[in-house]
Amino acid sequence: MNSIKTFKIFPVPVFEYQIENHELINTELEKYIYELKKNDPKGQSKSNAGGWHSPDFIIKDNVPVQNFISKFNNLLPEIFIKQMGIDKKLTNITILNMWSIVNGKNTFNTKHNHPNSYFSAAYYIKTNKDSGHIKLFDPKEVKTMYSPALDELNDLSTNIVRIKPEEGKLLLFPSYLHHAVEENLSDEDRIVISFNLDIK
Repeated sequence: MNSIKTFKIFPVPVFEYQIENHELINTELEKYIYELKKNDPKGQSKSNAGGWHSPDFIIKDNVPVQNFISKFNNLLPEIFIKQMGIDKKLTNITILNMWSIVNGKNTFNTKHNHPNSYFSAAYYIKTNKDSGHIKLFDPKEVKTMYSPALDELNDLSTNIVRIKPEEGKLLLFPSYLHHAVEENLSDEDRIVISFNLDIK
């Protein structure tokens, strides 16, 4: 009997990186974010359902933000050039915008993606086991139109992947990938920084 070959084509990459010694930078960022929230308590209304969405950060000459960027900046060429095969001449990896979301108890973020950028990121400043996972949705929408009943979920059958947030964890994923954040069921704030990247 001939064996079956399985080709997993057109994969969607999600990169995870744990920032070492993140406690100090997280403390600086948390202070900065709460100061923004104090000065603009209404925030913005985007994918946030009840949570607080900051305005875009001022990146230039912003010490906490620049300290944060320095923790992962050298990682980006490794991802885009070495792993994804981007042209080595495209060395201008640009942060288009950066912001924060603070989700208090019973708040969450609805399904969305980030148009007009190449990759997006989520970095976790404050989380706990009940503060809500990030959910990533299969971009092949045809899979949601028809699916037989499943006995087992695996990487060929599932159309949602849940990733547990952990303090100091940085996730990078294609901006076209729809994602959402589960309800924060804890009594503590869930604080995340998000940003969009482009390559020129």
